[in-house]
Amino acid sequence: MADKTRIPVNGSVSGNPRHAAGATGKAKAAHDKPTKTAPAGEKDAAAAEASAAARAEIEALKARAAKLETAKLEAEQMCAEAQCGRDDYLASLQRLQAEFDNYRRRARREMGEASEATRACLLGEFLPVLDNLERALNAAEHHEEGKVLEGVRLTRTLFVDLLRREGVEEVDPLGGEFDPCVHEAMVARAATEPEGTVVDVLEKGYTLGERLLRPARVVVSSGAAGVAGETE
Repeated sequence: MADKTRIPVNGSVSGNPRHAAGATGKAKAAHDKPTKTAPAGEKDAAAAEASAAARAEIEALKARAAKLETAKLEAEQMCAEAQCGRDDYLASLQRLQAEFDNYRRRARREMGEASEATRACLLGEFLPVLDNLERALNAAEHHEEGKVLEGVRLTRTLFVDLLRREGVEEVDPLGGEFDPCVHEAMVARAATEPEGTVVDVLEKGYTLGERLLRPARVVVSSGAAGVAGETE
């Protein structure tokens, strides 16, 4: 038959009552042993250190808040100055725009007046030409051929003088070399002159400064007659 083992209250399994009693005594001694606590001076020092650190952090936060407030005020001042400058620039731009619009209208009006004055002056120069043409027609009606011829010549002279005063120059290339820049070849004709020579002028050309008003319409030698003569 197996021995019955007694289970003590403290949970140790042993068949020896002395072992159980020893374990119980050790547990009671550990329970009754007093807990060690920090001295009061160390607690005060730690509290003072924590308080000083907190105060330092608070002061740092206050200083940072003061800097932020100063920066905010400076930014607001700069913003106000920028807005004031923007308003000044906008007003200046609007004034310049108004002045430019006035200048453009004035320039357009002056250009129109100058163009009208130029036209009036030029047309006034043609009136003597018209007068001479009317005199020539009147003489032709009365069969005064001499006066008609004289009137036509005078009219041409007046008209040529008018063109010269306006800077118009005549282009008469008869006998010269054909120049496609100022001449327009209407016909190529066999002639004794070298090929490319202007042998006749159908209509004279005219220039105004460096601008070509009308090319001279000419007849150009093809040189065929000269070549045929040499062959024969």
